[in-house]
Amino acid sequence: MAEQGFEFNENWQAWCLLCKKSLERPYRTDDVFCKVCMNRYRNEKFFKPIDEHELASSFVTIIPEAKNIPEELVQCGCTDLLLRSRGHLEEPANRLKKLFLAKLHISCGQPALFEMEHLARFSGLGGTWVLDMSPYTWSGTHKDLRSWAILSQAIEHDVQHLALWTAGNAGLSLVKLVKRWNATVPPKKRKTVYCLVDSSTPSDMRMELRGPHCRVTTVSTGSGAILSREQLYNIVASMAGDKIEKERYWQVTDGWDGVGIFMYSLLAQQCLYFLRDKLDKAGRASAKVYVILPIGTGNILFGFVRGMERFGARRAKIIAAVPYGDHMMQPFLLKEKKKEDNGGPRMRPDKPEAPKLTGFYSPLSPCLWHLTEEKGFNNLNTVEFVEVDRSAQLEVAARVSGPDDTKTIDAEPSALIAFGALKELARLIKIHGKEEDLKNSVALVVNSGRGIMGAEEKEFYETSILASR
Repeated sequence: MAEQGFEFNENWQAWCLLCKKSLERPYRTDDVFCKVCMNRYRNEKFFKPIDEHELASSFVTIIPEAKNIPEELVQCGCTDLLLRSRGHLEEPANRLKKLFLAKLHISCGQPALFEMEHLARFSGLGGTWVLDMSPYTWSGTHKDLRSWAILSQAIEHDVQHLALWTAGNAGLSLVKLVKRWNATVPPKKRKTVYCLVDSSTPSDMRMELRGPHCRVTTVSTGSGAILSREQLYNIVASMAGDKIEKERYWQVTDGWDGVGIFMYSLLAQQCLYFLRDKLDKAGRASAKVYVILPIGTGNILFGFVRGMERFGARRAKIIAAVPYGDHMMQPFLLKEKKKEDNGGPRMRPDKPEAPKLTGFYSPLSPCLWHLTEEKGFNNLNTVEFVEVDRSAQLEVAARVSGPDDTKTIDAEPSALIAFGALKELARLIKIHGKEEDLKNSVALVVNSGRGIMGAEEKEFYETSILASR
């Protein structure tokens, strides 16, 4: 058995995240590794140990990109999915009708953009804003934006089977949205989600995913086994039976889906456009903007990277926050070991509670590796990586709500990693500039939201956040 890909409509093109250019052909869901990049980087340290067939079946650099994105699409407010504004509001399904022909009108809720002055005082920065994803309806996380795009394409191309690796939130979001869609259509049009989870995933999280619209299977990856796209297809085929060969199937793990990156890029552009407008009206047009976001598989990171590339000269600098210890970037961010100081007691950093951001594999790993090849804090084109330990996570957990509770943030422990990078950002600005640069610096923290949580996450959430209010 073999996975059969399908082609997006004519308004989409295949785009390589490494080449940063179009492949001049339509995008297909079985597009994987750009051959030009594979040949160019074959002898680099990341690719050299990996067999060429495994590279092509386990990783991806090609994503779907819209041929034309009208400026007004990211400069107006929306009634759903993207940010609102005080002016004229557009319905996203109408604005995106050339890209998503199904015109899916299921409401998903909206993110919010607002300033949190007390976080600016906490970090010493000139301003702190939050892009809050927790108001999304289905999972309470940024994954709902991605799921809407996946379901829209699945409806348009009559895809019945959707499979993904998930740490919880991506699966929960897609399952809930599919459940809502299935309630409105006859049995032959209904879709099934297949969630593949690691054996370390708590049983209560697996039970919450499982249902009539979702099948869940546990796969033990041991100390680091990477299952190829073909192997994943065979696992799903064993669950679905013969009908998977007769009906369309799509592997929509973060990175393989592609449309998630596109939707995040639209939100990134719209968000920065609105923020720049607010800063201009406040007489702060010269302010430097830093976007802090958490990294899991890299989907939302590359969405913001693509959004900033389109934005142009007034783009923001991206700060990617990762949990200290185990995280996706660990193989690419090897640091020199610091000499042991035996002259007295030392503070030892500890791993934070951030299970959604840990792991060793992402289909986007080659693209994540490539981001580390170019460095420079003052270069807006590069991504700065910041590790956040447990003490920084605990400290900021008590401060995500305003002192008068007028502005609150609903963030799971993994989402708090982005907020935990605020003080480190301030330190880096001082190191690479001047003390006075802090007052002209504005941080935009991306809150990925609060979704499905395991027992340890719930304990952290209850004792470290709620108890502090």
